[in-house]
Amino acid sequence: LKRMEEKLKQCDGVIEIADARAPFSSYPDSLDKLTQNKVKVIVFSKIDLADPVRFEKQKKIYEQKGITPFAYDLRDPKAGKELKKYLTQVKTSQDKRYEKLGFPLPIKRFMVLGIPNVGKSTFINSLAGKKKAAVENRPGKTRAETLIHVSDKVYIFDAPGILEPNYEDKKVVAKLACLGSVKQDILPLVALSDFLLDYLKEFYPENLKKRYSISLEGDDEEVFTSVALSRQFLKEGQADSERARNTLLFEFRSGQLGRISLDE
Repeated sequence: LKRMEEKLKQCDGVIEIADARAPFSSYPDSLDKLTQNKVKVIVFSKIDLADPVRFEKQKKIYEQKGITPFAYDLRDPKAGKELKKYLTQVKTSQDKRYEKLGFPLPIKRFMVLGIPNVGKSTFINSLAGKKKAAVENRPGKTRAETLIHVSDKVYIFDAPGILEPNYEDKKVVAKLACLGSVKQDILPLVALSDFLLDYLKEFYPENLKKRYSISLEGDDEEVFTSVALSRQFLKEGQADSERARNTLLFEFRSGQLGRISLDE
């Protein structure tokens, strides 16, 4: 954070990436302290995986704060073109001084910020029009800031993903782990998969029934046993509920359970 704070002094603005499936939980409050007095662009990634009805309501909350959020499937080439055009047109206080003096506008520098595995590298590659940043579906891939040429008028710094040092609301940590932004191996598989299952049973029960062709009666272990039997996950002749738990987490992250949001 200290190193990024120094880099931000060289930047005109920031592009903050958050996950549309959890637009509040995936937006670290610490970024606001780092980025005050900077031009700010908010981009919600993975909109194709989020509950569209919920997201529209959540988007309005940001708009009421004076923020105009963008929402994209960042793998779509159109997203990069639209955002590049917008960034080129963004006016900073420095731009206004140059315009007043009749000088050509200077190059703009933005820093891309967000939690791990939220789609920053995919965003950068979409913006640059070619592969500039390494993409991998695990948190912690980017380790240092890298300056990337987007156009003759725009450069961006790709920064490592950052998390709050301590989350007061432990449900937020569980949501981020379900999204894949916190390394899964630091949380117990049973606790994490039970958290996701309980949430889906409450808010998206039909998605579970449709995907696994099971009843949701009984406790969580019984439901995971049903999933294992439905998928024929067997280990030494018995239902492999551990594999069923990992399958639920994987299929949620990849969108195979349908369009689901974790923030209410």
